[in-house]
Amino acid sequence: MRTQNLTINVVLILTALSLPARALQGPGAGFSSLPPAARDSIVRALRQDMAWKQLAELTASDGTDTEGFSASVAIDGNTVVVGAPDANIGNNQSQGTAYVFVKPKNGWENMTQVAKLTASDGKANDEFGWSVAISGNTVLVGSFNAGGGGEAYIFVRSPRGWRSRHETARIGCCSFTVAIRGDVAVCGGGGVAKIYVKPQSGWKSTSSYDAFLVSSDGDQTLGLSVATTGDTVVAGAPDTDGENQSRGAAYVFVKPKNGWGIPSNIRRIQTETAKLTASDSGPSYNLGLSVSIRGDTVVAGAPYAVDNDGNSGAAYVFVKPASGWADMTETAKLTASTTDSISTLGSSVALCSNTLVAGNPSGNVADNAEGEAYVFVKPAGGWTTTSTFDARLAASDGQKYDHFGNSVSLSGRTVVVGSYRGNIKLPGAAYVFGH
Repeated sequence: MRTQNLTINVVLILTALSLPARALQGPGAGFSSLPPAARDSIVRALRQDMAWKQLAELTASDGTDTEGFSASVAIDGNTVVVGAPDANIGNNQSQGTAYVFVKPKNGWENMTQVAKLTASDGKANDEFGWSVAISGNTVLVGSFNAGGGGEAYIFVRSPRGWRSRHETARIGCCSFTVAIRGDVAVCGGGGVAKIYVKPQSGWKSTSSYDAFLVSSDGDQTLGLSVATTGDTVVAGAPDTDGENQSRGAAYVFVKPKNGWGIPSNIRRIQTETAKLTASDSGPSYNLGLSVSIRGDTVVAGAPYAVDNDGNSGAAYVFVKPASGWADMTETAKLTASTTDSISTLGSSVALCSNTLVAGNPSGNVADNAEGEAYVFVKPAGGWTTTSTFDARLAASDGQKYDHFGNSVSLSGRTVVVGSYRGNIKLPGAAYVFGH
């Protein structure tokens, strides 16, 4: 039946576009000879038939309904990290923790963690796990209130695999958000983003950063979201115009030719290479509440953006010009035609290769406001403004006000979506999807 439906989909598209059926015949013929619009229509039909599937529901073995499990999620390869900033550790309320999950040999399945990460100096109300990031064998966890102004903790996987443990190193920074790629760790918050570069001898505890990133216009909300490729850092500033406007922006910082390091023991202060804004920006758009970057493409979420069709929430895509990053407006604006007035699409975003995921924790599923996430795949001709998505993700056991989509992460063909379930008496969960 699936093959039959797939064939019907393709035939209908070809008929509508008045394309010759022989264009799809013959070994190795492919779609390359078709116009871009035709190729995109066919590929979209194929993708919709090969639906994304929920592969697993990840939960904490010691979870409660008050720990905020999945307030943050991150995935790289076969490893998922989930933050639970309100978890109690001993007698310390809301000290926070982070859980590590590793894909079993036979594939993802419903499971609890293989390791639990905590801070060696954790205290009540630190909210460790407010943000998490992973790159290869290294995990970075932000602790929102640690040290009086936030800190970040680095964990390096042992040769025997992930084990419950304290940190390898601690770095002092405003850690509202964190990002890591290779040897570069980034912490953001309070109008700044700080960069730490891994020493040749390995990660060590330090408060000495390698670069100090700020906006040229003094934006005090810069760093409320951060992402990095190692050579480029993106920092979101959702309230860039002040609380009565909140149009928002995303700032791009490119590594200088001499590197991120500190010359002559003088801390390097760097302003942005480019400021990214929305062409249709309006009050309270909050562009930059979430950001992601892969290669030459940046995506910034604007959960309160609106468009002419009444869709609420958007993900703005920015592609680096051939001449390099410069102040610019979006290449494309992505919305979902099924969202309604309470939608907050773009509250979370993730980008990997040609796939983009945007979380909508206020989205209606069966009129239940349980949350959802949308998958968009880059068309053959490049990113273009659209309200048509490639897949809509929802939890198999979703309930009202689950906040599914409050956090998302993407690696290859695997998506992780957080659902911290703030308003019901159930522990949070992280859902793994693939296709």
